Amino acid sequence: MLKIGILGFGTVGKGVYDRFHRTRETIERQLGESFAIEAILVKDRQKDRASLEEGFVTTDWDEFKNHHSYDIVFEAIGGIEPAYSYTKHFLTQGIPVISANKKLIASRGEDLEACAQAGGTFYGYEAAVAGAIPIINALRATLSTTSIDRVRGILNGTTNYMLTEMIQKERSFADVLLEAQQLGYAESDPTDDIESYDAWYKLIILSRLCFGKWGDTEQITRYGVSEIENWHVEVANELGCQVKLIGDAKLEDGEVRGIVSPAFVAGDELLASINGVVNAVVLYGEDIDQLSFAGPGAGGAATANSMVEDFILHSRYDGDRVVAEEQHEAKEESSYSIVFVNQASYGECLHWAEAYSVEIVESIPHSEGEAWIVKNAAVYELSQPVYQLYGNIQRITSANEVKVS
Repeated sequence: MLKIGILGFGTVGKGVYDRFHRTRETIERQLGESFAIEAILVKDRQKDRASLEEGFVTTDWDEFKNHHSYDIVFEAIGGIEPAYSYTKHFLTQGIPVISANKKLIASRGEDLEACAQAGGTFYGYEAAVAGAIPIINALRATLSTTSIDRVRGILNGTTNYMLTEMIQKERSFADVLLEAQQLGYAESDPTDDIESYDAWYKLIILSRLCFGKWGDTEQITRYGVSEIENWHVEVANELGCQVKLIGDAKLEDGEVRGIVSPAFVAGDELLASINGVVNAVVLYGEDIDQLSFAGPGAGGAATANSMVEDFILHSRYDGDRVVAEEQHEAKEESSYSIVFVNQASYGECLHWAEAYSVEIVESIPHSEGEAWIVKNAAVYELSQPVYQLYGNIQRITSANEVKVS
């Protein structure tokens, strides 16, 4: 009999427990053996656990780790500590761990993978990226020898919901943030979502799988969505673009480089059609051109489902992604950005444009200021709101026939 331990019993931990019970017969048929949830580590033992059909419940770590010799442990605590110490304990003992903890994986994943390898086991984190989309296991199994030179996607369901509402219904940032919190998409402290930490963690993890190395986090830039103003949305609508929080990473000179930032996405691009709490990932490679995945990106049920499926895949499949020593690098192509310039920042932006010989493709006037479409510019030197621009630049600029006011 397979013995299971669960660390944490919040939304995700309870979701894992419920998924095992709801589909017990199917899982046992796939595994070829029965299973039992032996123990659950919780924060608060006073909470109602009457619905639990099995499992020893404790708040004591020593009691949990010594209760049984587990065959698999699901980590659903979140954060760095104590999740890191608990995970390392089991991996070094050769006990596999399945996690959805993107912050832990992005910051300590390299170390924990080394622990798993030394212990002769695996560290599974399918559920840490893009909710219900099986992107990590697709990279590890179906695409295990396929060269990937770029990955791009919408990796945060909360901000995608907010931006969808702002663009399509012309609602304010504050209004949609409050609604996202009321609906349970955003936490009471929404910093990880709106300052793009959540999407940043996920891009770091995706880059490791795509390119075979943990990138230098200093080379993956992060911008939040909190500086989006109503007039930015008006300009986007005039250009026929959607505003999305996009994560984009590629190999450049043998190193992983990437950015997570708000972006203007042309209406005919795939990512422009991804709305609500849905996530999407697009892989680029010489043999696959573009390969796209989309699915629910938020919610405890989707995350728990991915954790259980991750465990089942590892139980049946022992392979991993093989990255060629000489990876194809992303094709050189021009990059375009939109810089929003108001009256107060005009002097600074003009000085920047002159200092870096910035090519301004088009200047779009607005009553609040100007929106500059710039080409191959050092936008990281600016303190002004900057958006990446994805899509056919000729079509986007030709859409600007009427002055935005």
